[in-house]
Amino acid sequence: MTEPMPAFHEFYRAVNNDRDPFPWQARLAEQVAADERWPREIGVPTGLGKTACLEIAVWWLASQADRPPAERTAPTRVWWVVNRRLLVDSTAEHARTMAESLRGSGSRGGGGRDRSVLGRVADRLRALSADRDAPPLEVISLRGGIASRTPTDPSRPTVVLCTLPMYGSRLLFRGYGSNLRAVDAAMAGVDSLVLLDEAHLAPHLRSLVGALTDCTPDARSIFPGLRAGPAVVALTATGDVDEPGRFGLNDADERHPVVRARLDARKATSLRIEEKGETARHLAQATLDLMKETSDPSSFLVFANSPKTARDVFRRLQKRMEGRASKPELILLTGLTREREAERTRTAVLDPLTGMAAAKSDTPRTRDLIVVATQTLEVGADIDAEYLVTEACGVRALTQRLGRLNRLGRFPHARAAYVHVPAPGRRTPATWPVYGEEPACVLERLRSAASIAGGTVNLSPRRVAEVLGRPDDDPGRAPEVLPGILWEWVKTTTPPEGEAPVEPYFSGIAAPQYAVSVIWRVHVPDAGERLWPRTTDREAVDVPLAELREALGGEEPVHRLAGDGVTLESATSADLRPGDQIVLGTDRGLLDQFGWDRSATGVVVDASLEGRGLPLDASAIERLCGLSVGHAITRAMGDEGEEVDDTQRDEAIGELLEAIRGVQLPPGWDAPEWHEFAGSLEPRIVVARREVPRLRVRKPRPELRIGEFDETSLGVTVELGPHGDAVGVRAGIVADRIGVPTKVREVVALAGKLHDIGKADPRFQRWLDPEGSAGVPMAKSSAPRHRWETMRADAGWPRGGRHEDLSARLVLAWLEDQPQWGGDLERDLLVHLVISHHGKGRPLVPPAKDGTCDTVASVISGTRVEVAADLAIVDWDQPGRFRRLNSHFGPWGLALLEAVVIRSDHAVSARGDVELEMP
Repeated sequence: MTEPMPAFHEFYRAVNNDRDPFPWQARLAEQVAADERWPREIGVPTGLGKTACLEIAVWWLASQADRPPAERTAPTRVWWVVNRRLLVDSTAEHARTMAESLRGSGSRGGGGRDRSVLGRVADRLRALSADRDAPPLEVISLRGGIASRTPTDPSRPTVVLCTLPMYGSRLLFRGYGSNLRAVDAAMAGVDSLVLLDEAHLAPHLRSLVGALTDCTPDARSIFPGLRAGPAVVALTATGDVDEPGRFGLNDADERHPVVRARLDARKATSLRIEEKGETARHLAQATLDLMKETSDPSSFLVFANSPKTARDVFRRLQKRMEGRASKPELILLTGLTREREAERTRTAVLDPLTGMAAAKSDTPRTRDLIVVATQTLEVGADIDAEYLVTEACGVRALTQRLGRLNRLGRFPHARAAYVHVPAPGRRTPATWPVYGEEPACVLERLRSAASIAGGTVNLSPRRVAEVLGRPDDDPGRAPEVLPGILWEWVKTTTPPEGEAPVEPYFSGIAAPQYAVSVIWRVHVPDAGERLWPRTTDREAVDVPLAELREALGGEEPVHRLAGDGVTLESATSADLRPGDQIVLGTDRGLLDQFGWDRSATGVVVDASLEGRGLPLDASAIERLCGLSVGHAITRAMGDEGEEVDDTQRDEAIGELLEAIRGVQLPPGWDAPEWHEFAGSLEPRIVVARREVPRLRVRKPRPELRIGEFDETSLGVTVELGPHGDAVGVRAGIVADRIGVPTKVREVVALAGKLHDIGKADPRFQRWLDPEGSAGVPMAKSSAPRHRWETMRADAGWPRGGRHEDLSARLVLAWLEDQPQWGGDLERDLLVHLVISHHGKGRPLVPPAKDGTCDTVASVISGTRVEVAADLAIVDWDQPGRFRRLNSHFGPWGLALLEAVVIRSDHAVSARGDVELEMP
């Protein structure tokens, strides 16, 4: 690389519209680059730009792009982890803005100094990736319990923003919403920098990482330094000042005018001590009292400790505002909401004219804004309220909440009310939900400070720690991770019954975060049928498992997605497990415009329909828009076994479309979105095996493919030999880019080349090419997805049969004929990477009922090999092979090598043909 690496302050200015970094940000970048490691903890008050750690991580990675990959110490992936799902996530938006700036910078030169800086950094980031045409930086958000996107390439620089359960479950091979758990574990557990935002909310994760290393003491890391595992860095405004190596502000920061203004931003706080009564009533009254003191329309932020209290406050304020000539805008934020509703709420909160974004316009308000929120706004929200009301809480939570009041020091009139209500019950000592005994300590410290200050205490960022003192919270214990427990989690193909749940290991024993994802659909298939459309995180709400059970009742049957991610199975609410994906009918309620609400009974909008189509099911259409169209559907589809002539079908579909387009507005829909959806429907029926028939839309959105299944054999028609060659080349390049040792890289490349040779089985070839028109073995078929199951049955390929089992069987036969090829480790690794390229073989590939006496043959390196094609045969050597490889590479190291082959296969399959050359 001939062009020099830009200095950090140049890169920061280029990304942030010519704004200079704060002194601490520049100093941290210099320290990280010099020491080649991050401090364990970064203690910077809220409002002073901790998101700059993303720029530092990306800049540091780019600065090492000219090193040999094996010598690079900067991790390829950056995880930004928060303890809860955020509704207003300024960090995610900041990361996307940085990625777009890099993507649009051009690969050479540019029109100005900043463009040139971005171009040079972008070129360096692209040089790290196997695909030079890919964006220089990938940004992914994993906020729900259903993951629509995950890192696609182990060599691509990536920022992943997610919640603690999404990261912790992935690290422990039990990823929520993951269809390739080993791949996601690799992405979380190796070559990753983990920036733990407000780390006090997740103390157990920091200790968990060290304990996991102790479970595999003999494993040999593939990478040096920080890249050997997840490097966890705590970002916190309320951390431990005695933490060795803690990075914080210094005199240079204190002299900076903007930093000084934010540290001294006035936050006059008064105490409201109530002797009895409902907390929600007192919070609502405190808000109304503050409103009486203001002459101009203002912004008010109300914090409650639970979604239930927040909803109660919201409803009380709604009732009190009835009949007012000028009503304030009222918004409820609990974090328990779908992306569809969240987008609208975010838009309102961050509106530059009427919202409370930190970058709000100076245009005066025309009416008051009241936002009632839970802890979802404590972290990640760059908002700036003029007035604040908060329920009694702990030191850390109060510090964070105050960080959303007069955040930039623009409001000299800013005020806060701290509402203390006695703890429920008669326990001694008094214990509050969520915060234990700490609110009592906070109250005494505030009382003492208020008595000195004359009733109101200034809790500016400079003074808040002095007034509140050190946190007195107790995170409790987490269970000890033992090698045997880890080994059970690593076996992702056949998880054992009764295995240890992963949640207590990163959330603690006292309050493990047991949650499920809930989606609402107009068509809920029967058990054993496949859900259509595929689920996405945009339609899911993460709900505490206990709350869902309470809402549903112990015996109410529910539907959940099975392990394949598409087939429904029936369960009772008592059978539900953390991480399950639950499908409810839209008429079941439990969701309103602000999210999860156990008392909501209205119809819920099916957020999956737009861009997909219309399920041709009478009950589904009645749920959707109240139409009784069973007769029209029967005429269009015919009774079972009955032929329908084209004229009758066309007339019935036309009648159906006319009726649907005549509906003015179904419950919950907005007029523009409904008319766009109804108008996009085409008079074309799609029939798929084990799926509901449907009407297509003009421009359907692409569906997420389920990576571990042979649906990935669909797409552009591709020959078997060239496909294997392309995957092998790509896998070798990816392994080279990330610095895999030479001998291991060669095995990885060969595994990529051989991964699909089992598809040479005549039955699989008939599945891909029923007419045999290609004349050569095929790897991919261009057949319509809805015919895939029918084609399988007609070809004689057994349901559940795994072509990778045959691929590994052929490789084993070849190795028997090549006793001099590689050592024991390389031979084991080759077989394993082939057999695991769809996520199976960890430790076994489930057999399929077969019984064929046929054989399958292939040519490997000039040698013809032939093996039995019976898919009921089990390779009982695979568990031992799997254990040996885990012991050598470590669970995450082995998973990473699997990920290289799997993601290379996906990349080649997605592009049809890929021309790559080794460097």
